[in-house]
Amino acid sequence: MGSKRKRTPKEAQTDPVAAQQPTQKRSKKEDSSTTEPATNGSTTTTTTTTTKSKPPKVTLFVEHPTGDDRKREAELYDQLGREDESERIKAAHSIISSLLSGDGVDEPILRRHLEKRLFRGLASGRNASRLGFSLVLTEILGQLYGKENLADKKYTGLDFEEVKKILVKSTTPFGNLAGQEERNHWFGQLFGVECFVRSGVLFQDEKKWEEILGMLLGLSTKKSWLKTQCGYVIVQAVAQMGKKMAEETLAKLAEEGFAKTPEGVGIWITALDRFPDMKVPAQPWRNPLAGSSLAALPAALKDSGREQTSDDGGKKPKAGNWTAQLHFVWDLILAHFAKAGQKSESEAAEQFEQFWGRVVDEGFFSKNSSDSQKFSGFMIFQKMLEGASNCEFIVKTLFSKNLMACLMNQAAKEDRYLHRAAIKALKALETAAHHNPKWLPTILKGLFGKHGAYNFDQRTNTKTIDKLLQNTTSDTIKPVLKALQLKDPSKSGLDLEQYYQALGNYLLRLSSALSEEQYAKESNKRGVAQKAIKVLAELAYSNKAVPENVRETLRTRATSAFAKLTSRSDAFGDLCDAILSIETEVDPDDELALTVLPRAFERLKDLLDSDKTTKETEGPRQALALLFAVGILQFYNQDPDVMDLFDELEECYEKLVGESDEDEGGISEFLVEVLLAMVARPSALMKQVSRQVFEAFTPLMSAEAIKLLTDPLAADESAKGQQALFSTEDEDMMDAEGGSDDESEIEDDAALDSDVEMANLEDAGSDAGDSDSEDNSDDGSDEEEEDEAEKENQATLDAVDKALSEVLGTHRLDQDADAESDDGSDMTDSEMMGFDEKLAEIFRHRAKATSKKKENKDAKETVINFKHRVLDLLGIFIKKESAQANPLVFEAVLPLLNLIRTTTAKPLANKAHEGIQNLSKGIKKARSEGNTPDIEGDEHYGMLVKLHEEAAKDPSHAFTKAVSTCCLTVASLMSNEEDAEKDDMAKVFSLYAETQLKWFRGEVKIQASFFSDWLNWCQAHANAAASAAAAAKKEEK
Repeated sequence: MGSKRKRTPKEAQTDPVAAQQPTQKRSKKEDSSTTEPATNGSTTTTTTTTTKSKPPKVTLFVEHPTGDDRKREAELYDQLGREDESERIKAAHSIISSLLSGDGVDEPILRRHLEKRLFRGLASGRNASRLGFSLVLTEILGQLYGKENLADKKYTGLDFEEVKKILVKSTTPFGNLAGQEERNHWFGQLFGVECFVRSGVLFQDEKKWEEILGMLLGLSTKKSWLKTQCGYVIVQAVAQMGKKMAEETLAKLAEEGFAKTPEGVGIWITALDRFPDMKVPAQPWRNPLAGSSLAALPAALKDSGREQTSDDGGKKPKAGNWTAQLHFVWDLILAHFAKAGQKSESEAAEQFEQFWGRVVDEGFFSKNSSDSQKFSGFMIFQKMLEGASNCEFIVKTLFSKNLMACLMNQAAKEDRYLHRAAIKALKALETAAHHNPKWLPTILKGLFGKHGAYNFDQRTNTKTIDKLLQNTTSDTIKPVLKALQLKDPSKSGLDLEQYYQALGNYLLRLSSALSEEQYAKESNKRGVAQKAIKVLAELAYSNKAVPENVRETLRTRATSAFAKLTSRSDAFGDLCDAILSIETEVDPDDELALTVLPRAFERLKDLLDSDKTTKETEGPRQALALLFAVGILQFYNQDPDVMDLFDELEECYEKLVGESDEDEGGISEFLVEVLLAMVARPSALMKQVSRQVFEAFTPLMSAEAIKLLTDPLAADESAKGQQALFSTEDEDMMDAEGGSDDESEIEDDAALDSDVEMANLEDAGSDAGDSDSEDNSDDGSDEEEEDEAEKENQATLDAVDKALSEVLGTHRLDQDADAESDDGSDMTDSEMMGFDEKLAEIFRHRAKATSKKKENKDAKETVINFKHRVLDLLGIFIKKESAQANPLVFEAVLPLLNLIRTTTAKPLANKAHEGIQNLSKGIKKARSEGNTPDIEGDEHYGMLVKLHEEAAKDPSHAFTKAVSTCCLTVASLMSNEEDAEKDDMAKVFSLYAETQLKWFRGEVKIQASFFSDWLNWCQAHANAAASAAAAAKKEEK
């Protein structure tokens, strides 16, 4: 019988009666198995899904079961209550077959199973018993009173009234039962009634349905939590009955006061959707969704007026308590409007707008609504978003006045009572936009509209708009931009400055929403950034309506967007197009600008001309076009050095297109000078552009260009080194403390945040993406610098104390023993004036000393940051060209080793070491593909000699490792040269032997690992040679 165990979550989810939503009834597989009776007593679905071969012979149940028969029955009914659906279906098939297949069992046997097993099983809370037992009962009832009509033919003692009595007797609680056990019994009775409904046997005989309807109405008054489930069973019944029976059913429900309840609304909607022309009781309403009924509908859907007498004098049934689960009536309402929208979208939109405003907005979100009603309102909002897949008119209406006010208010702070519900509603918006990108403009208009706020994210302290904009596609970018750009900015609720700042942020988000990986994969979003940047550039440079004080901020946003765009290797064209689209006025008195700017535009268009581009020149032409585009942008930003840049770019252009009289190879030297000037600027845009341009020109690099690139690596990391690297007029540009506005405006962008010039060495290391180990290795040097700074500060303070003591004639408290006693005399006015002058002089000296130290520190950081940028370019060249066996990569080896040996910044040394490792890997890859650098053997040997000399300059482990890597790379090339002289490797062995002898004698200091690496390399080559010889012998045999 009943169990005290609570229903499991799985049972609750699949419970067709206890569930309040249609989506939570039993699966289609079970539905079909209970409504399609088969000739052998089993379900059609079960037969087709569980038995593909000829079914085995069925053994019928017996009247007096023995031990084996009882064991078989017990096992089948145990399987029928299990949570596994396939086991339940298999057991149901066996039980139905054992009762009704063939001629079927005798009536006493069937009665025993109905009384003692099946109906009692409905009252069990064990696992999924109700689902399994109702499956069998539905099929049996269908064969007793349906098409087979076995109750008249064979089982005359089991007529409808008798079976109904068995149900009531088996499931009515009696005695002093525990609460859960009583609940199980009532739910069992409800499941039994549902079995009659689902079997489809009630609607041929009006009397049978009246009896079942009476039971349902009676059950709905027993317990408040049964009311909703009873209503849903009636909805299922109405969906099966004819028009006349539906009219009588609605009349009965209206008489019982069931109409003005959520369940009644659902029943009315179901009936009217099936039979639009049916006769409906005049009271309390003919159609609950009609305009005339909307005044009374909110009270019904909010379950108000509990235990009240209705207007027509009938007593309303007890309403269920509030629950966090949304009522099934909202699924029916949504389905009704979706169906109406297919017939006439305009009429459906008008009806839904009236319904939403009167019922939901004023009913669930008014000032007098309770928190529970507002919570339900948020769930209704989510339900409409999730279910309105092809009904944009529904989504358009959802952003109503009271709902939006409540949504923004509750989402703004975490301590608000409905904060989590509001956040969930906002996430539902994001999900809807993700699954239906075409809705995005509609959603944005709703959030920005008269009931929303243009600065919605600020008002709600969320990133809803940012996340929504990530769903913009090439098809929706135009309406999205239209939604963002209000025709009348004053309607945004913000002043003009705030509006344009918010618009700039939205456009920046649109232009940088995709990562490089997403940009490559999601082709439907590639046009988004291009169009957004064009609008942003137009606002920043061309739109006269934008206030002057905001224009500078927008230009910063535009520069940040360009920097993000240039990080994508194939997006240079978008940047060029955006800059070409800028239309701004030039001072007519500025003759230089009137000549330089048109020429720059002419060069840019020429470089982008596809007719003049070949496969070999495509990369360099695009890169140079990018430089001209950046130059034009700098001109608009009023950069003072832009004229010099245009002159240098003009020379590069002439060399590239062959108009220059000088050797074409000189382009690389000019280009390196331009790029070095660009990377010296603390700007993410300059850094990204310089990398892309340099990567395109790496095949054209010359030895002189590599020398120009590596020379800055030898500069002192001090004020003296800064002076050597930069001219005095560039000092302001190289001020590391100034940072860059460009980077500070790119929020939540890790890729660009690392490009900002930092004021400490650790961050300078992270600028290049150093590994965690490199960051950790820098900790020691940071601590040493802090200790040194502390000592310097203490020495300065002691000097100040001493100077003050001499002027004041005082001493510190810890010097009482050495101090002379004060005579206690007062100072005269003239002495006081002299005293003030001495104090001022002391503090002037102190300020000068502090300023000098800060300048030295800033100079050091500036040089280190510049070297990081140079190493970035050099790393690109090494990684790309070493794999192509370009011999020029070895021109960078000695400068890199010198940097590792001399720098005081460990991240810088680590990055240089990484470059050497990449060189070794690239050469190895090139050799595996049959390519080797075109270098003579003597040049190899000369390089190896220099490397051995370099190894003796620093005995540190890291430096030795780097030198050893280079030596072994060169040795590998010498050992593999086909046309090399026989004594080349002998020279290598002699050189190592000579160096080792010097080390043995103490003439040089070198780490022992330098020689162990060499021995390991020799061992590996010896093993490879032995394997090759063995393989050759094997082939000969």
